[in-house]
Amino acid sequence: HLLDVVEQLTQTGLKKSQITCECTSTFDDASLRQRFPEGTSGGDIGNFWAHGRQFVNKAACWEVTAGKTSFTKVAERNLSSAAKLGYHPTVKRILLNTVADLQIPWFGRSMRRLLADRDVQPERLSSALSVDPDGRGATHVIQRHITNENYDEDLIQVTLLKHLAEIFGDDGQFNRIEIRQTGNVEVAPDQAMWEVFLGEPEKGLVPLSRSGSGLKTIILVLLNLLVIPRIDKKSLSEYVFAFEELENNLHPALLRRLFRFLADFAVSENCILFLTTHSSVAVDFFSSRSDSQIIQVTHDGKFAQARPVSAHFDKVQLLSELGCRPSDLLQANGIIWVEGPSDRIYVNRFLAIYSENKLQEGRDYQCAFYGGSVLKQCEFTDPDESNGELANLLRLNANVAVLCDGDRVSEADSELKARVQRVSDEVATIPNGFLWVTEAKEIENYIPGTVWAKVYDKAVVSDPDKFDSFPSKVSEGSFVFDKLGRKTFDKCEFATEAAPLLTKESMEGRFEFDNKLKELVERVRSWNS
Repeated sequence: HLLDVVEQLTQTGLKKSQITCECTSTFDDASLRQRFPEGTSGGDIGNFWAHGRQFVNKAACWEVTAGKTSFTKVAERNLSSAAKLGYHPTVKRILLNTVADLQIPWFGRSMRRLLADRDVQPERLSSALSVDPDGRGATHVIQRHITNENYDEDLIQVTLLKHLAEIFGDDGQFNRIEIRQTGNVEVAPDQAMWEVFLGEPEKGLVPLSRSGSGLKTIILVLLNLLVIPRIDKKSLSEYVFAFEELENNLHPALLRRLFRFLADFAVSENCILFLTTHSSVAVDFFSSRSDSQIIQVTHDGKFAQARPVSAHFDKVQLLSELGCRPSDLLQANGIIWVEGPSDRIYVNRFLAIYSENKLQEGRDYQCAFYGGSVLKQCEFTDPDESNGELANLLRLNANVAVLCDGDRVSEADSELKARVQRVSDEVATIPNGFLWVTEAKEIENYIPGTVWAKVYDKAVVSDPDKFDSFPSKVSEGSFVFDKLGRKTFDKCEFATEAAPLLTKESMEGRFEFDNKLKELVERVRSWNS
C-alpha cells in the first residue's frame, strides 16, 4: 500500500492528491527570498525580508488534504517562536504559499514496479512491447531485441549479460542469451510459443523455465532498468523503480551483490529506487548508506504505521522483529585488527583509494585495536583447539586480517617479535585470513614525503626511509626531529591530516605497499561476496 501511495503521487503530486499527506521540509534562503523580497516593504507587515529571514533553516511541517495546505500544530508553535517580529497572519499566508509550491522529488516520473509474485514464462508474440509488474512480456521483449533488426541486440547480448555476470559473480557464468520456439513449431506464427535460453560454459543452453526463480528475478530487474527505458525513449532519471521482496529465492551473498548493484546504479543514473523487504540482509546493507532511508511498516491489529528508522538501537529492534539475533547479523563481515587508532585512519583511507571508494568500514569490514604489546595476550586459533589461556579473537569473527608493525631497525634485523611470529603462524592457517607484517618499521614509513611537507607546511621533505623511527616522544635521530625540526609528534593528529592527501599513485612505490593493499582489498571483497 505504501508503494500505491508513491505511485499515486508520481501522477498527481501533492496539490491534486486525494489522500492526506503530512510533509516536512526546511525553509531555505532562496525560497524565502522569492516570497519575501529583500528591499520590499508595504502592506501590513512592512519590511518583507525582515520577516522572511527569521525562518531560514527552520523546519516546516504542513498537511495537504485534497489540495489544501495547512500548517500542523507542531509547525504553528515552532514557526511562531521562530519569528522574533511576531507571527503575523500575512506572514503565515506567505509561508503557506511557499510550502505549497514544493513538490515531492518523484512527481512526474514514470513508475516501474516488480511484484513479489513474478515469473518469466514462454510467451506468444504480441504487438505490445512492455514488461508487466508480474513479469509477463519479458520473453517477448527479449525475443524482439534478438530477432528484429530494428532493435539493439547488444542491449541484451552485451549490456544485460555483463551486469548479470557482475551480480552473479562465481555463482553463475552466462555467455549468451537465445530465444527459441518451443512445442509444435508448425503452428501459425502468431500462435507459436517462444522461450528464453541462457548459455553456460559447462551446461550449454538451458531454458529459463528450468532455471531458479532467483535468476528470473535478476533478469526482470535488469530488463526494467536497462531495456524498458530504451523502449520508452526516456532517461533513467525520469523513473521511479519499485521492486518487491527481491530476496525471494536469492541466497544472502547473491542478494548482497544485487543490492550493491542497485545502489550504485541508482546513484550513477539519478533514479529513485524503492525496495520492500523482510530481509535482514537489506537492513544490514542499506543502514550504513547516507543516500538510503529505511522505513519500517508495523500493524497493531487496527492500523498500519510507517516510520523512518535511523538510530542504531531502532535498527537493532527492527532486526529483532525480523527474527534475527545479534550473533546472526550485528557484526561486520570481517574484522581488520590494527595496533591503534592512527592505523585505523590509514587503513580506511588505503582501502578507499584502492577500491575506488567501494569498501566501507561498518558495512564491508570493521577495524578493531589489539593494542601493540597486548597482542601477546591474544590468539587467532581454532576455538576447538584453544586451551583458553589467551583471549581468542577468532571467536568474534572468522574473517580476519591482522596488520602488525615489523619494528625492524635494519635490513639485517630479520627476527620478528615472538608474539608477532606466533600470530603470523596462527593467521596462516585461517581460511580467508590475511596478515601483513610491515617490511618497514611501521605505517608512517610508507607515507610519502610530499604528504609530510603539506601537513607541516614545508617546501620539500624527502620520503621516509624503511627504518626511520616515529616515536611519540621525539628525540634526535627520529624522522620528525631530523627532517621536520619538530619536538612533538601526535600520531593520530598527523594521520587525520595526512590521510585525505594520500593517493594511490603516491603510495604505489612505497616498498611492498602496493601488492599488500591489492591483496587486502581482494580479501575484504571475498568476505562480502
